[in-house]
Amino acid sequence: MNEEYKIRFTSLTEGFHNYSYNVGQEFFEHIEYSEIKKAEILINLSLEKKSTMMILNFEISGKVEVMCDRCTDNFFIDIKSDDELIYRFGDEDLGDDKVIVIFSNEIDIDVKHPIYEFISLALPTRKLHEEKNHCNQDMLKEISNYLLIEEDNTEEKEDNKDKEIDPRWSALNKLKNKNK
Repeated sequence: MNEEYKIRFTSLTEGFHNYSYNVGQEFFEHIEYSEIKKAEILINLSLEKKSTMMILNFEISGKVEVMCDRCTDNFFIDIKSDDELIYRFGDEDLGDDKVIVIFSNEIDIDVKHPIYEFISLALPTRKLHEEKNHCNQDMLKEISNYLLIEEDNTEEKEDNKDKEIDPRWSALNKLKNKNK
């Protein structure tokens, strides 16, 4: 599987080269700690090789299964992204996230990790069903009940905090009450 995402650039001529990848469940199974488990994504990769660098353009489109932040049910969300990555031939790292240095002893690049990062970045920060009525109503009730229980416990703790006054402050409270 890893060989599929390696591009041997040493045998490429200068100019444009196109690659296409279908990314699904198997891709994410091989990535440790991936939040994404299921997906149907098409990636069109255009690589432009020049004498000093390679410019890679990733066109990503498809759908990814995510967990709803409101009801915790899984659902598919559409993603679309256009991203660029530059590989520069050289011997010293520039420290730039968008420019990766390819050292003289390297013969290929692995685009698996950039693909995963671009897919992850294409996901919205907040993942919600398009309409609230698509959410799992039973789960919403359970969450609501849990939040009410937590809120009651928090209020009780705050009441107890008011009753339990640090003895070091009780003298100040007496002064404060005297001045009223």
